[in-house]
Amino acid sequence: MLLKLLTTILIFTSLIKTESSADLIKETREKIVQVNISFLKNDYPDNSTVAELDKLLNTLKQEKNLSKAILTNKDYENEKDRLINSYKTFEKFFNDKPGMDTLKKAFRVVNNEFNTLFGKYFLDELKNSSKKKIIIFSTSMSCECTFEMCYKQETEIQKLQKENPDLFDYAVVDSYSNYDLQNEYEVGFVPVVILFDSKDKEIKRFVRSENLYSELKSIFINWR
Repeated sequence: MLLKLLTTILIFTSLIKTESSADLIKETREKIVQVNISFLKNDYPDNSTVAELDKLLNTLKQEKNLSKAILTNKDYENEKDRLINSYKTFEKFFNDKPGMDTLKKAFRVVNNEFNTLFGKYFLDELKNSSKKKIIIFSTSMSCECTFEMCYKQETEIQKLQKENPDLFDYAVVDSYSNYDLQNEYEVGFVPVVILFDSKDKEIKRFVRSENLYSELKSIFINWR
């Protein structure tokens, strides 16, 4: 009887930790999205948003349950260190108040490291969504013009999701570290944005579209 009770407690504790870890990852993405959208508007991020992101990343750094409960990446600890270090670099730039382009490029690295670390997690979450879905194929290794275009399109979709939270969910796949997924979805040059209905049937894909925001917005209007 005692053994059964202890087993139940351990399972319950594990579930609580997993839920807590999932919430932490989602809250961190939410703050990253807020910073991304600020840069899309050509505004400096709010001090409060940066401070909150700093706290979340510090918690993430100390969280030992993430690699066991959520992630399967064997290089998890190294990738987590790269994420934290990239944020420290951005934070130093932020405190020094450099030009907008310099600060934006520093944070773009943070964004890419987060996608490399947690992109697969959000893709798995997306499969369980009952909404329409968007998968963004980006990259953490390319030329400057591709980096810029990937970052812009990802942020545009994040802005659209804020404007239409009930219409769709999204995930960002780093093609460089997920070559198998790039092949599975038949993706060549990035960025590629694929739109699916709630049954996971592909509706449309956008390959290096110059007018992604307006094209998607017109589709969303018809969905209302």
